[in-house]
Amino acid sequence: MLFSVPNYSYIIANFMDLIKPAFSAFAWYIPVCTFFPLFKWLYTVVYDTLYIRESIWDYGGIDLSDKSVGMGPYTCEMFIAKDRETGKVVKTPEARRFESTLVVGVSGSGKTSMVFEPMIARDMEKKYFFKETSKELGYTALKTHIATLNTPYSNDYINENFSLNMLTPVPSKEKVFKAYFSKLIYNYDGSNTVYKNLGITYMAPDYESVAHMRDVASNFGIKYHIIDPNDSSSIGLNPFTYEDPIKTSIAISSIIKRMYASEDREDMSNHDEAFMENVVTQAIENLVLMLKEMYPILHNGDTPNLEDLLELLNDFDLIEDMAEQMRANPELAQKYKIQLGYFKKTFYKTAQGREETARYLQASAAQIENMLRYPGVKNILCNRVNNLNYDKALANGDVTLVCTRRGDLGASIHKAFGLFFILLMQQSVLSRPGNEKTRIPHFLYIDEFPPFVCKATEDIFTLYRKYRVGTIISAQNLSQFGVKNDYNFRQTLLANCTTKIVFGNNTPEDNEWWEKELGDKRRWMFTHDYKTDQGKYDSTYKSIKWQWIPNYKAGKVQALKFKMIIYKTKDLKGKSLVGQAKIDFMESRYKEKQKIKIYDFDRFAKASGNHNPAEDYSSRKNKFDFQHIFTNLNETDEEIDPIQKNTTDSNYKFDGEDPIANFNSNKNN
Repeated sequence: MLFSVPNYSYIIANFMDLIKPAFSAFAWYIPVCTFFPLFKWLYTVVYDTLYIRESIWDYGGIDLSDKSVGMGPYTCEMFIAKDRETGKVVKTPEARRFESTLVVGVSGSGKTSMVFEPMIARDMEKKYFFKETSKELGYTALKTHIATLNTPYSNDYINENFSLNMLTPVPSKEKVFKAYFSKLIYNYDGSNTVYKNLGITYMAPDYESVAHMRDVASNFGIKYHIIDPNDSSSIGLNPFTYEDPIKTSIAISSIIKRMYASEDREDMSNHDEAFMENVVTQAIENLVLMLKEMYPILHNGDTPNLEDLLELLNDFDLIEDMAEQMRANPELAQKYKIQLGYFKKTFYKTAQGREETARYLQASAAQIENMLRYPGVKNILCNRVNNLNYDKALANGDVTLVCTRRGDLGASIHKAFGLFFILLMQQSVLSRPGNEKTRIPHFLYIDEFPPFVCKATEDIFTLYRKYRVGTIISAQNLSQFGVKNDYNFRQTLLANCTTKIVFGNNTPEDNEWWEKELGDKRRWMFTHDYKTDQGKYDSTYKSIKWQWIPNYKAGKVQALKFKMIIYKTKDLKGKSLVGQAKIDFMESRYKEKQKIKIYDFDRFAKASGNHNPAEDYSSRKNKFDFQHIFTNLNETDEEIDPIQKNTTDSNYKFDGEDPIANFNSNKNN
């Protein structure tokens, strides 16, 4: 106010004795007159009112921490939707994605087309981002001599399959290399570097959705494995492809045993049934060991398959013949001396328990025969040549698309085939080497999961998190996971799914459960009378309470419109985020071909040997000369950019905003 007065400097200089008392009075009056009323209000109103105190306790304060930690473009965070009320973007951090996601909605609500497909497409886009960014930075690292190619590659191969694992840092520039690629490094310990990548596995009962994801992968230039009984180019799932015979035997016996247990036979309180399970496990593991060792010897190196195992289970004479041939091999006879004794005691014609063992193994043989009855499934499970190695798929971050063909195979074989794949994958996940810092994230999407609910699939929700595998499943209602009072699989699944998405039109029982699951919030509640004679509410508030109310009542969940969801997730600090959001179908950009950057790696692809990458630069012609920069503006009518570019090191035929494609066929350039 003083500064706004004209000639305030003159007033201060000549009339300070008049101004000073006024300022001194204000300096005493304001704090004396405001402190006591403020103290009285805080002590007698706020402190003595429980609801007001609790409302203050609930206030989280102003958070000034860095929100980008654990989130951002260089993480595998997942966009869910935009909150309808706040308009904020709701994202699940990468760390929370490993705690499983549940999507519930009736048939036709849009679970597949508006949740699964957009999420998978975004994961593929993230994989594309990691690959293209790595290739761009890798090319720059080669040009600036902080890295070299560890093996010579063709230009087409390295552009199509580029990975930062192809690079080796120059010994004297390891710190620079690490700093340069810091955003793309998961873990660096000097000897082994794990770069950012992600893998995707999508299993769906119908082909239409799988076809959409194939198109998205093709548009982003991402290679994928297709497992489809009706596709002749489908890759195989032969469990005998494991290199270790012991791991092969354990994997196959576990799959068969758990598939048998999934048929509502999980109660092992009966001692006879428990004994039978042990007998079957021992028999199958020993038979698989023998097949894994002997079949390649007897059949010119071919890989055995489940059909060969089924033949042994149906004809014990074949087991006796193969066991005798193994005994004739001195090395194998010594290595498997115990197993040969077991075969003689159990499967030979002279064995006393032969008939009883055949009766115990009948159910396992029926399980295998049931799956192999459909030709398309048989071609996948009995493939001897081209098979998916899931250990490598997890390590490399591969994309795998699985179609179980529920309509073509029928409910029984669809369930058996899907469960076989899940359990085969489970063997690789639970034996995944490394730790949480060295494992590449992998995301498993299973559309219409309830047919695979059994004790065998419980590990997906209890153990996969520590192996860096995030699971996203869908169901039509909660009763598909078991009855309300079933505290086995249903409770385990619902408790371990941190992120939940629900559509409308549920049953009353489900709506009540969702009301409780979505949690409560605190609001000031009060009442006031309406004066009809005056046509307005009374200004006096009554029954004021700071109380808990549901975030979304059962009726609100039931009345959700098409393309509307209610979500529940957690942020990095563990705070629950609940809200209503609008979703839509997959964006159009995922249906268009994306630009794939092409670089000229030929000059860096020479054998390492005595080759010095610096020689490439020393031998170049037409180097940029700083003493002869074009500056004569009178010699041309074109406008000259004052910032001159050094294009002598460019092999591109055009200069555009995205100079990434090398169309120059002149190799001498």
